[in-house]
Amino acid sequence: MRGGRVFRERVARAARRMWELGLVVGSSGNVSLRAGGVIYITPSGVPYAHLRPKMVVAIDPDGNVLSGAGEPSSEWRMHVLIYRELPVVRAIVHTHSPYATAVAGGSLCPASDEGRLLFGEGIPVSRHAPPGTWELARAAVEALRRGKGACLLAHHGTVTVGGTLTEALLRAEALEGVARVSLLGRLRPQSA
Repeated sequence: MRGGRVFRERVARAARRMWELGLVVGSSGNVSLRAGGVIYITPSGVPYAHLRPKMVVAIDPDGNVLSGAGEPSSEWRMHVLIYRELPVVRAIVHTHSPYATAVAGGSLCPASDEGRLLFGEGIPVSRHAPPGTWELARAAVEALRRGKGACLLAHHGTVTVGGTLTEALLRAEALEGVARVSLLGRLRPQSA
């Protein structure tokens, strides 16, 4: 696990940033980074305001803990399966951001040109599945295959992916912005 300290720092920094942006509350959501055959993932139950790099958990591609304090996020199955099925993905951000979660029961079509450039004509929604299960992991992979680096988890939250944590986090922030505009547009529709 050469370079493990650097990867743990990146995961901890991204998780804190996700919390600072209001994309999660407390310890909800999770972040991971794949480096070689190791996945560095946020621990379960640690509020991101208090997360330190040494708390980030290293797991193998089967979910076995290699090092770190505590247990990996309860959504480790989703992270493992996304990395296995979508090999170009190097980083994953899963949020429970308020606006995106509010619309995660139905479709989300970007209302702005910028949103359409980022995500296409619509952000896919996964089928509903219980949190922390292989069923949810499969649903997330299916939805990500239909989208442009992002999906909504039905009645749950969001998943964004990228080649870097910065890319995945920027997508999560942009997705929340698209959802906010969509909800505001429902209150007062945009006209041409």
